[in-house]
Amino acid sequence: MLTNIYFLLPEIYLSTISVLLLGFGVVVIKFQERYSQILKINYLTAISLIFAAFMLFIQNPNETIYISNGLLIMNDSTILVKITLLISSAILLVLPNKMTDYEFSQLVLLSVLGMMILVSANDMIVIYLGIELMSLSFYVLATINKNSQHSTEAGIKYFLLGALSSGLLLFGMALIYAYTGETNLQALNAFIWYSSSNELVLGALFIFIALLFKLAAAPFHMWLPDVYEGSPTNVTAFFAIVPKIAILVTLTNLIYFTFIGIWDSLQPLLIVCAILSLIVGSIGAINQAKIKRLLSYSAISHIGFLLIGIIPLSLYSIQATMIYILLYIVMSLNTFTILLNMSKHNYITQFSGLSRLNPVLALTFTFTLLSIAGIPPLAGFFSKYLILINAVQNDFYLLAFVAVATSAISTFYYLRLIKWFFFNDSNFFNYKDIADLTVPTTNVITINFFSSLVLGVTLWIILTFMIFPEVISSWTFISVSTSLI
Repeated sequence: MLTNIYFLLPEIYLSTISVLLLGFGVVVIKFQERYSQILKINYLTAISLIFAAFMLFIQNPNETIYISNGLLIMNDSTILVKITLLISSAILLVLPNKMTDYEFSQLVLLSVLGMMILVSANDMIVIYLGIELMSLSFYVLATINKNSQHSTEAGIKYFLLGALSSGLLLFGMALIYAYTGETNLQALNAFIWYSSSNELVLGALFIFIALLFKLAAAPFHMWLPDVYEGSPTNVTAFFAIVPKIAILVTLTNLIYFTFIGIWDSLQPLLIVCAILSLIVGSIGAINQAKIKRLLSYSAISHIGFLLIGIIPLSLYSIQATMIYILLYIVMSLNTFTILLNMSKHNYITQFSGLSRLNPVLALTFTFTLLSIAGIPPLAGFFSKYLILINAVQNDFYLLAFVAVATSAISTFYYLRLIKWFFFNDSNFFNYKDIADLTVPTTNVITINFFSSLVLGVTLWIILTFMIFPEVISSWTFISVSTSLI
């Protein structure tokens, strides 16, 4: 029996819209000019996502609501995460887009729907269905550029390794179900408190490894650089910004609400992955020549910080992690908005002389990179400070030391990129492959209105968060507090 169906209206709405927009795309594109219709579908999809976010905003449970006999849950924390997912996806859909496949917006919509289900999941079966709906859409998105060999290669690698991780996830769930006879997360929590065994620990380890793969934490990160590089920049931006928060929330829920009774057996896995992610992400990016591969290793390093945030079992560590991921999304939106407006710039050397082509853009990119590196007084410093202070307060000194050391290393390649903006001639190019040579960019780079708006808002948050941190801090504290009650 379905109960509290009202709180499922955003998901039902998006499911209906996905079918209607798919029919609209099939019919209209056959008769009208293709590219303009693609833009219309993207705008309609973005509007649908914003409307779904508004539907969530007016829902105010103030407590944990159980939907469909406990299969799904809704509270302030899930609403905050879902609104973040929807708004981020809507922004990415209306940024400069050279995609000529109307399926792009449909796949984004379906993957967002899967992530929304995943965030609210209170049952292992629902978790698996949400992850698979999200992942299957991702596999197709990675290969959507059918004329690119790199895109096809990226999609195949992602699919094969993703299928492996899905198998591990399902195997872990099967082990737990075979031992307990339960799939509901709360029922599992009660069972684990009174009876734990090696079978439960092994099943939980398989589930965590699968989620860490989806999160691209080292040593399960091998697919990320190739997928970032091979996918179209719009798809890379979506992969970099949206799914991390959904997977991270699922991992956090499993740690704090389901497997907390066997946490001592699971904690070493996350500690090792956090340390390896910080080291691999920081060192791996140093020798990268392509901007998207550099950002992929940067993302792996940030995953290390996020794992440090969820390892201490405290309310403030969860709040610090939520603040970190929200600010990471803001900084990533700023970065990929710039890259989408400079779509021919694949190599780091192609950004040489950016300050002379567009000084405002160069300055914006500089502040964003400094924030990602954690330079005070920018927002990125504040988010890393909260993570590190919580680690120290909970006696995780090794994690804090490795995080500080690797942050110092990662600062090098951010500063190197800034050096290309300001201290290299705009006609200097250094290509490893002559086939990648494009016409030198000597004209002024222009940014459209909506991209300028996104850059302005995100830069304002990056520059002023240290002055006005109360807004995001209060939102995250309230949402996390109500979810833990």
